[in-house]
Amino acid sequence: MDVERSALTSLCRELDALREEARRLPPERKQLLEQVVAEAKARRPVLALLGRLLNTDGDTALRALGAGLPGTGSGHAREELFRCPDGACDLVETPPPAGALPRCRVTGAPMERA
Repeated sequence: MDVERSALTSLCRELDALREEARRLPPERKQLLEQVVAEAKARRPVLALLGRLLNTDGDTALRALGAGLPGTGSGHAREELFRCPDGACDLVETPPPAGALPRCRVTGAPMERA
């Protein structure tokens, strides 16, 4: 298992919630989250920074981000699944019926049909 890829996948999945939570954090913590996002955009390792953001070591940060995250589950038509636009992470999104096509939370690029 590539832990950096897993970290990026978890970051992508949780980024909206992290940004929402960052609104209540001190400025230096917000800046750290933006540093994580900048590194993710550049496709550089993020696990150590996530550990700093979550006040854990890298392994614990990955588990903390991955615990209880919603998955895509089964029962969705193949054409309804979308993946990372440049293949940097393993996130798969299923938009709501007749909903907007998902975009990468890190780069803003449209996700690709899986």
